[in-house]
Amino acid sequence: MDRLIPRRVVFVCSGNTCRSPLAEVIARDLLQDAALGLVEVGSAGLHAVDGQPAAPGAVRAAAALGLSLESHQARGLRQEALDARTVVLAMTPALAAEARARIQVWGAAADSPVEALLPYARSRGAELPPGDAVDDPFGQADEAYHAVAALLRAALGPLVRAWSREFAGGGPTPGVLDTKTLALPRLTGLRPTLESTALKLLEEAGELAEAIGKYRALSGERRARPSRQAMTAIGQELLDVAQTAVTMMFVLEEQHGLSLQALLQEHVRKLAARGYLRTDGEA
Repeated sequence: MDRLIPRRVVFVCSGNTCRSPLAEVIARDLLQDAALGLVEVGSAGLHAVDGQPAAPGAVRAAAALGLSLESHQARGLRQEALDARTVVLAMTPALAAEARARIQVWGAAADSPVEALLPYARSRGAELPPGDAVDDPFGQADEAYHAVAALLRAALGPLVRAWSREFAGGGPTPGVLDTKTLALPRLTGLRPTLESTALKLLEEAGELAEAIGKYRALSGERRARPSRQAMTAIGQELLDVAQTAVTMMFVLEEQHGLSLQALLQEHVRKLAARGYLRTDGEA
C-alpha cells in the first residue's frame, strides 16, 4: 500500500450514522479539490441498520463545513463493495480488527486492506493528537460531532495530499489513470432533452469540423504554419461539445437518478478492456 492510490475508500464505523458518513463527505470534498475524482468514496457500518439517516448532530457538523448528509442512508459493509484496490479505513483499531475478521470469513482478506484511520493517516504525514480512535459522538452534544469532524479533516487532508503527490510525482503510479479534471457548469438557462442534446451535439460537431478544416486549409485558406488562433478555436469548439454532453449528464443524474460515478467507473473498465488504456502499469 505504500505507493498505491486506491480506486475506492470505504470508511467504517459501527452504525454508519455519525463518524463514517462524516468521513465520507469530507474525503469526497478533499478528493475533488485535489483533482482525484476517480477515487470513489463510500462508508458503511459493521452493525448498521440499513436505511437509517445520519444522526442530526452529524448532519449539522457536515453543514458547518459546507457539506451535506441530508440524504444519507446507513448501510452495512458488503463483500461486493471490496476488491484489491479498495481500502477500508475504520474509525478505531477495534473496528478495524472486526472488519478484517469479517472479510477473512468472506475469503477476501488479501484483496481489501483494512486499517485504522488515524494510524494510517499518521503514516502518511498527518499530525494528530494522541490516540488511535475516532470516538463515537452518538447521543452527545453538537460540540462532540464538530470535534469528530475536525479530527477527520485533520487526518484526511494530509492523506489526500499524499495521494495527490503520488499521483503527480515521477510519472504514472501503477494502477492510476492519467486524468485532467475539467469543471464545467450546470447550465440553468436551458431545459435540454435527449433529442435536443443529440441535435446540439451534431451542431457543435459540425462547428468543430469547420474549425479543424480551416486549420488544415481544407476550405481554401492558406496556412504557412500552425496557428495559435486556430488551436484556440478548436479548443473552444471542443469545450462546446463537452458542455453539451455535461449539461445532459446533470439532467440524467438529477431527474433520472443516474449515478455518474458508477457510469464513469464502467466507462473506464470498458476503455481498459478495449486496450485504449492500461491501469496496471504495463509498458
